[in-house]
Amino acid sequence: MKDIGAWILVGVAALAIVGALLGPSETEPRPAPAFGLVNLDGDVVSLADFEGRVVLLDFWASWCKPCVKTFPALHEIHDALADQGVDLLVVSLDKSAEDSISYLTENGYATDNVLWGSLAEARAVRDLYEVVGIPHSFVIDRTGIIRYSGHPVHLSIDTVEPWL
Repeated sequence: MKDIGAWILVGVAALAIVGALLGPSETEPRPAPAFGLVNLDGDVVSLADFEGRVVLLDFWASWCKPCVKTFPALHEIHDALADQGVDLLVVSLDKSAEDSISYLTENGYATDNVLWGSLAEARAVRDLYEVVGIPHSFVIDRTGIIRYSGHPVHLSIDTVEPWL
């Protein structure tokens, strides 16, 4: 009987971890940490450049199957809401800029909103945002407050609209 209790505890802990990784964030809204990175076109991009706009911030890599699967939906949300002041920034955690560029160009995506700089710099931004696993997305409102933190599968136009 002791073994059953231990397995129940392990199961509950596993469900809590999966829920934290896959479900919407339950944390209090907080200011988005400031950062700047070079985009894949070679231009310096800073979060401050988007002051007064809603930012969808996604941590992503071309080798990450869940990232590649959710990438089109994030672009659809952005495309639908861009005229209402929504921007999409993607922090690439690929090992090289070429890996990102190759995937993006082969699949018809822009490179000017994908930030990399170097793997160390991208990882530093990931750490600022306390991202443990990817994909991980944030919605940052017009005042710079994080309103959503979680797996991008839970993002939709309805999720973003309250902050327009």
